[in-house]
Amino acid sequence: EIELLAIATGGRIVPRFEELTEDKLGKAGMVREVSFGTTKDRMMFIEDCSNSKAVTVFIRGGNKMIIEEAKRSIHDAICMVRNLVRDNRIVYGGGSAEISCSIAVE
Repeated sequence: EIELLAIATGGRIVPRFEELTEDKLGKAGMVREVSFGTTKDRMMFIEDCSNSKAVTVFIRGGNKMIIEEAKRSIHDAICMVRNLVRDNRIVYGGGSAEISCSIAVE
């Protein structure tokens, strides 16, 4: 995730602290840590980055099966949107293709 953070903020990854210079620093509007839930889990939010085209979807559930199903559903939805952006032609579901074919045959 550090690579994505570097891209979003415009910063560079520096292996040693001695190599850190001002031109390698990135920029972000707000950095905050939020605790949530009954276990007081913590998550860091880095907002208003200069080159950000990414988002993070945070999923919580009662058990691992629900979380995995939610992840699969979100992945399917994102892939569907990606495919529509690449090619906006679609075939409608619910038997509409069959009905269209039967109308064309009549």
